[in-house]
Amino acid sequence: MMKIRKYSRILGFCAALAGATAMTAPAMAGPEDQSITIGMGEDFPTLDAYINTARDGVVISMHVFDNLIYRNPKTFEYEPLLATSWEYIDDKTLEFKLREGVTFHDGSPLTAEDVAFTFNYWADPANGARVQASVSWIDRTEVVDDYTVRIHSKTPAPAALEFVAGSLPVYPSDYFQKVGAKEFGQKPIAAGPYKVESFGDGLVKLVAHEGYYEGGAKRTPSIKTVNWRIIPDTATRIAEVIGGGVDWVWNVPSDQVEQLEVVPTLDVSLASTLRIAMVTLDAAGRTGEGNPLTDVRVRRAVNHAIDRETIVANLVGGDGQVINVPCHPVQFGCDQDAAVVYDYNPEKAKELLAEAGYADGFSVKLGSYRDRARAEAVQSYLAAVGIKADLEVLQASPSFSSWREGKIGMWYGDWGSQSLADSSASIGSMFDGSSNDGARNEKVSALAKEAASVMNPDERKAKYAEAIKIITEEAYWVPMHTIVMGYAYSNTLAFEPTLDELPRFYDASWK
Repeated sequence: MMKIRKYSRILGFCAALAGATAMTAPAMAGPEDQSITIGMGEDFPTLDAYINTARDGVVISMHVFDNLIYRNPKTFEYEPLLATSWEYIDDKTLEFKLREGVTFHDGSPLTAEDVAFTFNYWADPANGARVQASVSWIDRTEVVDDYTVRIHSKTPAPAALEFVAGSLPVYPSDYFQKVGAKEFGQKPIAAGPYKVESFGDGLVKLVAHEGYYEGGAKRTPSIKTVNWRIIPDTATRIAEVIGGGVDWVWNVPSDQVEQLEVVPTLDVSLASTLRIAMVTLDAAGRTGEGNPLTDVRVRRAVNHAIDRETIVANLVGGDGQVINVPCHPVQFGCDQDAAVVYDYNPEKAKELLAEAGYADGFSVKLGSYRDRARAEAVQSYLAAVGIKADLEVLQASPSFSSWREGKIGMWYGDWGSQSLADSSASIGSMFDGSSNDGARNEKVSALAKEAASVMNPDERKAKYAEAIKIITEEAYWVPMHTIVMGYAYSNTLAFEPTLDELPRFYDASWK
């Protein structure tokens, strides 16, 4: 078994602690003025929730925008938000009764026209919603009256409520049409508990929407200002939270969470998420002719080459677990028994490579983000069987774009399914023939599409199980592990991580 040393994400914890005061800016927030400063790692060009689907962007969006309904992160039950009630009229028609008296941040009233415009606009693929699976099921959205709206799906849509709750915020139709999509992304108007006061130069400033309605699942926040500072470097973010320049950070590597426990001013935790990590493989040959990964024997060799158990034990931490499926185990339809399982067997990997004509190995470009230590471990395991992986570590958005655009043969990334507890948001988004999909297996895509449009739960499970079997037999991915999120924040902040990996600062408060 290959021995993995623990990689430090900062140049010595003690050095960071001693130098924190010098490295950090004065704190921009605190209990005194009911404000908070968040250290986020991902920069982004827009605040449009249908375009900015990187996790940091999703988190900001849920503070600014509201959806028709809300999924409780503890019970996973749906609760009223902009809509007070909903029902299936038939298998392809969902009707929502809207809450009366809701206003957007500019004071304009919410009506069914805003809902219909938003959903119809983004259901059109020409408008470029980043996650098409979230909207592609919608045929049209109909205004029944000022406070009643119906969503008509193209086929029966069993996961419709998951998407409505998780990834379909409502925009003010008049303002959006007046300013256009590009300006809206810079100066959004919405109906959520916070409104955008400024955006740019590495800072997003949100202030509480004092006209926020009562009675929904979200509440008027006690923290009145949220400053989101973009700090791409992990070591700098950690130093900032130690020194008090920011009050809250996440994406803290597991080994650093352990070391931060000694800081008297911080609370730290490793919390489970709905996110999974995987190594995607260019089975479709998007990177060009002669790509070894188009050979199933090579893909199976890659699966055998990586010791996932050791990576999880040494570099993931918490209650992270190895997975053998292209979905999260808690998602509906994620049948773990349907998967072909590849054990860690480097000799078998070498045999398969030789059988495929690559006894001397080959070179490939490996993209990654978030955690260099894990990516370097994968790189080392591949090297041990003769595969030379040229590692490229970027921020999340450009890294994922490299995969989507076919510039890299392997991508060690992760997928949060927009925190939706249904396999349509994992298998249905990553094996759908889109640019996310490195397999391009028409049978798998058809099964995923069928499973997303069958109301009978047993039939849905059977179709996802068949898709999982093919995906794993063909070794289109190396399913790696569940993601455990590391948090560090001021111990005077009342904050609780949730499984859906969506920190809610409108629910947080200063002690």
